[in-house]
Amino acid sequence: MHTRIARTVGGVAVAATMAAAGLAPANRLPARPLTLYIADFGSASVTPINIATDRPGRPIRVGNSPDQIAITPNGQRAYVTDYGQGTVTPILLATNTPGKTIKVGGSPVPIVITPSGQTVYVLDLTDVTPISTATDRAGKPIKVGLDANRMAITPNGETLYVTDTGSNTVTPIRTATNKAGRPIKVGNSPFAIAAAPNGSAVYVLNQGSDTVTPISTATNEAGKPIKVGSDPFAIVIAPGGKTAYILNAGDDSVTPVNLLTNTPGKTIKLPSADGPGAIAVTPDGETVYVLSSVFGKVFPIRVATGTVLKPISVGAASGTIVISPNGKFAYVASQDTGTVTPIVTSTDIKLKPIKVGASPIGMTFGP
Repeated sequence: MHTRIARTVGGVAVAATMAAAGLAPANRLPARPLTLYIADFGSASVTPINIATDRPGRPIRVGNSPDQIAITPNGQRAYVTDYGQGTVTPILLATNTPGKTIKVGGSPVPIVITPSGQTVYVLDLTDVTPISTATDRAGKPIKVGLDANRMAITPNGETLYVTDTGSNTVTPIRTATNKAGRPIKVGNSPFAIAAAPNGSAVYVLNQGSDTVTPISTATNEAGKPIKVGSDPFAIVIAPGGKTAYILNAGDDSVTPVNLLTNTPGKTIKLPSADGPGAIAVTPDGETVYVLSSVFGKVFPIRVATGTVLKPISVGAASGTIVISPNGKFAYVASQDTGTVTPIVTSTDIKLKPIKVGASPIGMTFGP
């Protein structure tokens, strides 16, 4: 089995996946995406899947341990982090041809692209490396902390925020200058982070404090912590930006948070989730899907009533879930079986698993 564990936070081993943290790379999708791209950690490849036919294409060779993948807003290129080699591989999507690898810091995982498409940012444990998409050259690393974990970029692309569990801070970076600002003190063991769609705030999950800290993007000041469940691990913000859903790994629950008032709603308990590791929300905001990495089950939640529906079995060691931009399908990657399972969101019926490379992790949509 090739399940990759990124690090241990607060004594809890957590699977490294951007989607699990509600942090799918912050790039804008093309209007009509046709392909799902999968980073196959165990096969040194990226597998494209035609989502109209659910047929995988020819694997694209990249670095030895591809982890996360992001696509430029114009849909022309993808960038793939290689956890093992400390590199990033660009891919020309018109031909699915990999380019020359770009050297960055050691063990890079999170990756985001500015809305303008001009810069790729890659995070390792202590630094963020900017890459110019015009030249595919890495710039000077930006120091961000002792044990940096996740990133989120504002919708206008002006500021990148980086969590650091080592110092219990979030570091803002101005993308115009690539200069780090004053670290912002938050709760214990900050991990996942997400930006509000209107750009007014970013929200930080503090695993050690069981809280969410809002940070004003206008002032870079932390607001009053919001109490949620035990060991909050992942966050997803519903379209419209009124509600965030927090996945609590410590007590197998989901806490909705009203972002207009920064107050928690009634916690939704998951039955026998045993290590929930990923969360996603449909574009209409009506259904949240929670993935249990250990049991390999997906729990649909109808948010209007807070009702947890019958779980959907998708395979052991499943660690990533994404929703198609049209909202019709959810896709779940299983590291144990090397497959991606489509789920019809209107019926919650799973379709035949699609064979990809070994240990699929990162997933994102492109042309």
